[in-house]
Amino acid sequence: MVNRRRRTRTRIPKLKFDATRNVGWHVSYRDPQTGHSRRHRFRIVEREREKEALALYHAWVAEKLGGNGPGKLPTQVEPARKRKPSGKALSGSLLEVASGLKESERLRIRKPDEPRRRGTIAAPVFRDRAKVIRDILEFINARHGVGAVSRMRLCDLSMDDVEAFNQHVVKSGYSDSQVAKRLQIVKAIIDRAGRPEHGRQMLTWNWDSRDVAHGTPTPERPLPTVELLQKMINGADLRGKTMIWLGIGLGLGAKDLAVVRVGQIDQDSYDLRRAKTGVERYGSTPPRVWSLVSKYQEAVKRPVGELLFVTRTGVALVHHRGNAVTQWWDKLRTKVGESKETIPGFYTLRHLGATEFGSRPGTSISDVKRWLGHASSSDMADAYMRPVRPEFRKVVEWVRHQLSRDVTS
Repeated sequence: MVNRRRRTRTRIPKLKFDATRNVGWHVSYRDPQTGHSRRHRFRIVEREREKEALALYHAWVAEKLGGNGPGKLPTQVEPARKRKPSGKALSGSLLEVASGLKESERLRIRKPDEPRRRGTIAAPVFRDRAKVIRDILEFINARHGVGAVSRMRLCDLSMDDVEAFNQHVVKSGYSDSQVAKRLQIVKAIIDRAGRPEHGRQMLTWNWDSRDVAHGTPTPERPLPTVELLQKMINGADLRGKTMIWLGIGLGLGAKDLAVVRVGQIDQDSYDLRRAKTGVERYGSTPPRVWSLVSKYQEAVKRPVGELLFVTRTGVALVHHRGNAVTQWWDKLRTKVGESKETIPGFYTLRHLGATEFGSRPGTSISDVKRWLGHASSSDMADAYMRPVRPEFRKVVEWVRHQLSRDVTS
């Protein structure tokens, strides 16, 4: 009998472009040593430079396949050398003020296991704000010359500078809320310059008189049809079905699923704390949700207090290295023969569930806020307090009917 060795086909990662966070042209691949997902950036953030990125991509592929020794051909654009500004920063300079703001934001970070307190922020929020501060300073340096932020004081910051930064952020493709957040950081730097240690500086022009440019509006999230939703549910195993109905019935996103523990959901009610806001979430457990949760708990047999869902390696579904929920959802979508164009990401289940919950008779806006886990009144909560659109009525009514039944009925 002839032994035939199974041939394994080497998967070649595809060249991709991502406009968010200045990722640009890149490839995503799995590190053969650690098994973790990684991303190689070519340091080209302009979409029109595809030919240049393609040449670097071929060099990277050749290096990975062993046809090109490491460092033999460039696989990234060489970063521009940064010139160090000469001399010390001027007292009360924009650099000094911004550094003070960054430090004050750092002191507000709460520990992962610390309850949410007024005035505190999560570590990811601090990282985002620190990056925005850095982007503002880099923009001013690019506009006025290297080291300008160490020489300029608040009186040197003109309305044109702020309006130009506003236009720059808008042209980068950010949403309206993200543009507003970046302008809020600019205003925070201006306000902080009025502190005694910075010389009690005041703005020489009226902030409210500037021209304001807005970002792109938030696109409306489409809802899946009954047929597409049934395909995803039928294609999932018990674990997948449980996560799908938790997303619909309790409005849990990927990060929420990663922190749910055994014992927080029972047959009559649930009591959860949303990871993002730390706001209490409680209510009645739909029969369909409890039916699946109880079956899954019986199958995995995890003790009370342990995480309900973990990865194959026993870690949380969502951590700083990856999102297992997103990866599972993408694989399930491919398995049933669908794509991003026909079925959006996993978060659409939360949107679908909120649409169904908000359309129930007698539901108040405070009920929707509690169901969503929002800390205060928000536009998103208001959006669900309106009549269901005719094209979505069928799937909303189907979801409502399914939530009221258990799996066996």
